[in-house]
Amino acid sequence: MSLLGLELSDAGILVAGTEPGGLLKVDGNSVESPGFALFEKNRLTVGLAAERKAHLYPRQILNQFWDQLNIEPLEQPNPFAQNHAEIAFEHFARIWETVKHHGKELTIAVPGFYTREHLGFLLGITQELGIPLKGFVPLAVAAVPERLPEGLLLHLDLHLHRFEVTCLERAGQLSQKEAASSEGNGLSKLYRGWVDAIAEEFVRSTRFDPLHQAATEQELYDRLPGVLTELCRNPSVYFEMTGGSKVYHVTLTRDLFYKKGAPVFEEMRRLVGRFYDRYGKAEPGPVIMLTNRITRLPGMKDMLAEIENCNIIELEPGSGALGILRSMRLLFEQQAGNSAPFLTSRPLPAEGPISHEELRRLPEVQKQPSHILYRNLAYPITEKPLIIGLQRVADGSGIQIQGQIAGVSRKHCAVQLQGNKVVLKDYSTYGTFVDENPVNEKTILLLGQTVRVGTPGEILKLIACLDRETDET
Repeated sequence: MSLLGLELSDAGILVAGTEPGGLLKVDGNSVESPGFALFEKNRLTVGLAAERKAHLYPRQILNQFWDQLNIEPLEQPNPFAQNHAEIAFEHFARIWETVKHHGKELTIAVPGFYTREHLGFLLGITQELGIPLKGFVPLAVAAVPERLPEGLLLHLDLHLHRFEVTCLERAGQLSQKEAASSEGNGLSKLYRGWVDAIAEEFVRSTRFDPLHQAATEQELYDRLPGVLTELCRNPSVYFEMTGGSKVYHVTLTRDLFYKKGAPVFEEMRRLVGRFYDRYGKAEPGPVIMLTNRITRLPGMKDMLAEIENCNIIELEPGSGALGILRSMRLLFEQQAGNSAPFLTSRPLPAEGPISHEELRRLPEVQKQPSHILYRNLAYPITEKPLIIGLQRVADGSGIQIQGQIAGVSRKHCAVQLQGNKVVLKDYSTYGTFVDENPVNEKTILLLGQTVRVGTPGEILKLIACLDRETDET
């Protein structure tokens, strides 16, 4: 039977499957389902639908049931659930109903703060739903890529009500050495602070208070992820709202959001430093892996990059779920019977860790694209920026986009050789996407990757043209 991998985070549960490969839709058209539940008159609403009403009906919303997975009675009785575990059951049931036709067996990647008691409740939920559960694995262990630089391995993740740092050990096996979380310092706290900051900007500049009405407060929360995406790419964003018959606008800056989130960010950095002081003195430098829930925070990656000799690794969305299928699938398929083990380690790759010297050489020797392909024409990549966009470059050295031009800027992005790396820099209004991941200002390009500009957009591909050698034999 085909295996599914589920990544459990109340900020957004994700599921990966092999048929089709990649992340599956779990909540409408979304690949993420957040841990929200709303008690309405005749039903229990969960996931995205509940999150989108969280500030319209704040007294009826619960979002701690995955964080506090227990059977303690709820403070507010209701006809649908008596405790957090029963709400989690309903949320899990809706997700399973959506994805079960993609696979018949399930493995769950759980956050580092989960205890044996939490796993017991999860096991009970899957048994009640009749789900063939192959086992559990720490999310950080499942998410680690196959090869990484040498150094102390740290995995950073963010949930609704806490963030956590997991220290991993490479001693014959890749395993979880220690995990620490900061309860109360999660996405909910950050969102509350940022929504307050936006409201303060509106009141200060226009006297319009978007928190005065529940509908406009909900709108702020709904639009906040888009604001964060823009601020990861640009230092500021123009933001407008309608109040009554008027339209109000403010300019929001990355600095404003960074200052408001600084207490949480600094606590993350402090916890990283504590692990490095304890375990990393003999290591070349920390290797810090960030989930997509962390990289969505404007300024967070830059702050961590200031740590001396560190390597920042941005993990793909659903890295825990995908990692189960890519790196741990065989381990779980070998488990016989009805047991659901908690596998806390996995074998190291046979070739061992990638060295810093290999890391420096890798883009140049093995993964260095020489040209970018667009509409069957290959454009050479040189030290001179190759401008991509709607404008026609005077000397003909750019790539003029044609066809699907919606969302394409005149000077959309540029690709150039910098040292031994091929770098893309984004100048666009609506974003540039590499392998469908948004570019935060700039990124390193690798052979075989695709670049999308616009929506639905035009696709360019990174290729390498081999030198032709004459053979006179």
